[in-house]
Amino acid sequence: MTTIPDIEALIGNRLPPEAHRARLLSASMGESPSKYSRSPAMWNAAFAAVGLDAHHVPLDVDGENLAGLVAALRAYPGFMGSNVTVPHKLAIMALLDEVDPIAQQIGAVNTFALGADGRLTGYNTDADGLIDSVLRALPGQSAPFLASLSGMRTLLIGAGGAARASAFALAANIDGATLTITNRTLKRAEELAAEVARAHPAVSAITQQDVLALLPEVDLVVNASTVGQSGVRHLGGGKATSLEPFSSLVPADPPVLPDEGPDDDAFLARWSAAASDAVAASQAAAEAALAACPPATAFVDAVYSPDETVLLRQARLRGHRTLNGKGMLIMQAAAGFVQRMARRHLEAAGHDPDALHDRVVAAMEAAF
Repeated sequence: MTTIPDIEALIGNRLPPEAHRARLLSASMGESPSKYSRSPAMWNAAFAAVGLDAHHVPLDVDGENLAGLVAALRAYPGFMGSNVTVPHKLAIMALLDEVDPIAQQIGAVNTFALGADGRLTGYNTDADGLIDSVLRALPGQSAPFLASLSGMRTLLIGAGGAARASAFALAANIDGATLTITNRTLKRAEELAAEVARAHPAVSAITQQDVLALLPEVDLVVNASTVGQSGVRHLGGGKATSLEPFSSLVPADPPVLPDEGPDDDAFLARWSAAASDAVAASQAAAEAALAACPPATAFVDAVYSPDETVLLRQARLRGHRTLNGKGMLIMQAAAGFVQRMARRHLEAAGHDPDALHDRVVAAMEAAF
């Protein structure tokens, strides 16, 4: 039987006292969710809203400890499941007993749940989260961001876990319009485009340098890369960098510096001084690229921390419609809560999980 100290021995953060007291435990695991993730606040608000004695915690885990952490969580009494974020959405698949067919097609898992039989099953709710965030109004909004995706010529930036889900979801909803994928590594973009094109032929890949020529013909830009995300990127091998002050619309060339300890603020101060010329060049290039976009081009960024990435700020200031990753996170989290991790526990408590969906969305949105 696993204990909280056993879990803490495999992660880089300490868990709150509530984790020791709750009957049920769920989590978000990734490189450093304790520093930026909104999921604990959102999930714990939803637990309170539906009266479930459970607590959601962040788990900062590196690749070396991922397998050990999954094994420890499987043996923890009351473990429900976990969200999975960068950089583990692909690696987690080999550690699970089963992967849902949709997640298999996407090739990435962002949620896994522990069943009553002790088996861990992986799912991907990113695809539903993206589409719902664009086409459904969040609580307090009078209208959705877009009335429809049909016919929207789309540029997708990124080829990792979130981008894979976005590619399949967008291709299925743009009704034959073109989907073009770009990525720092062209080969990964080409591989993803080839996979999606088996079901949706109008999909192709281009280099980041070719984006500028494409922008006049694009109705929607979706960033599903980590460029623009807040915080420090710990690269391993004693190195670190940051992507926050860069726009995903143009290639980023952030300096990589020695990772000298846990003080991220001190690192960012050193890094910002070293990165000033690269940041200025990137932002100027992104401004020039935006000038090629028609006024009606809309911009969606899956990043939700910071609230407004460089991509979205520059686009907004030029008059474009913009949407950050808040709605995507809330909608995919609500799907993971109601349909996956908490479902059997809600049923055991006498609830109809599907009837709780809107209550869960409202609670998560209020706690975001």
